[in-house]
Amino acid sequence: MNIIIAGAGQVGFRLAKNLSIKHNIHIIDKNKDALSRLSESLDVMPIFGNIEDPDTFKSLIDSKFDIFIAVTDNDEANILSTLIADDIIDVEKKIIRLRNPYFAKSSISKKLNINEAVFPFVLAAKSIKSLIDFPKANNIKDFIFSPYKLVSLQITEPQITEISKIISQKIVVVGIEREKRFFIPNENEKLQENDLVYIFGDEKEIKNICQILNKKAPKEIKKIAIFGANLLGIEIAKVFLEKKVDIKIIEKDENLCKKASEALQDKAMIINSKYIEHTIYEEENIKNADMVISTSNDDEDNIIRCLEAKEYNVKKTVAINNNIEFYNLMHKLGIIAVRGPKTSAYYSILEKIGSSNIITEKHFCGGRGTIFMRKIFPNSPLIGKTIKPLKMEDSLLFFIRDGIIKKFDHKIELKEADIIVVFLKSYLEGKINRWISNL
Repeated sequence: MNIIIAGAGQVGFRLAKNLSIKHNIHIIDKNKDALSRLSESLDVMPIFGNIEDPDTFKSLIDSKFDIFIAVTDNDEANILSTLIADDIIDVEKKIIRLRNPYFAKSSISKKLNINEAVFPFVLAAKSIKSLIDFPKANNIKDFIFSPYKLVSLQITEPQITEISKIISQKIVVVGIEREKRFFIPNENEKLQENDLVYIFGDEKEIKNICQILNKKAPKEIKKIAIFGANLLGIEIAKVFLEKKVDIKIIEKDENLCKKASEALQDKAMIINSKYIEHTIYEEENIKNADMVISTSNDDEDNIIRCLEAKEYNVKKTVAINNNIEFYNLMHKLGIIAVRGPKTSAYYSILEKIGSSNIITEKHFCGGRGTIFMRKIFPNSPLIGKTIKPLKMEDSLLFFIRDGIIKKFDHKIELKEADIIVVFLKSYLEGKINRWISNL
């Protein structure tokens, strides 16, 4: 595909690095140094210019493009560049990143003829919100084709050691992270203490397994402390207010405290504190929180806040993970790592590019694992067709029929409403994508 990326910042660079392996990439930015670094390390076409200036797009007028992606840190620039691209160049699909959570509730995307909009702060907040329903879990992923979920869980007491004793007609184990190594397990694999295990299937059955495999995490979450009244901290607090839990926000900037109080309409306790000394855990009773969340843009600060909470025996600590280099350290320290806004934007855009009306793509375990899901809709030419599985190491294939998860290890005749699901290590992404797309 021919793809234009507007913005060569952190998100734009990561997208260009990933997409340039398979696609032709043009990337626009007014920062010459950023473009120079990009072109030195990646096979891309750099375009120097202001994405808000129509003249910048003149060199692209005679070409046809599949996707235009606007991912700068400025919402207004992203919106304007998308409008200009829509007017000046021939582009089939437009994807935009928007920081302001207000846009997620508006119809701006439809009004501007934008195909896909990504709201990274909303995505990050919703990811943490789901922990209320799964207090034992580290992360939860939903799917549009199935009510089943993918839940990651840190094992603290492996009373059940063999995967074969966990799986059923409604849940399967599809990945394990162990001592920095991620792998796709077989049924004979034995679980170990501190494993981060990925379980796919029925919500109720997964919750029952979580109760057995993790005794340390709280059984329910009623009291939450959030370090940081930044945009993300406020957005997290907003989604938790819907769950009617007690919220305390700790922030050292007095102006941010005032803004948080106004945004949350005094429904959360805002504490203005430097939070350098541990005394805040005693003085403000933070030590009795069921979950502490640190929302700084600095991963080291987030790790320190979570370690402090652990010293006071807070059972669940969550750190926003902005830099993938800190992902493994967070897991090693028993801290739940949740994608930060930029990482959320990056993966969300990749998944939108890799998905279609019949196929969805998702990433898990810090991008080391990928999921493909294809549903057989009414009038699909695949109904009644016999297909055979793609047998490949580092992958697991299943099909869901009538709510039952079945191993896809032999030929099957497809029926309406069947769902084919593949879990794999991400280096196989291209091969699996071609296979499932060409069934």
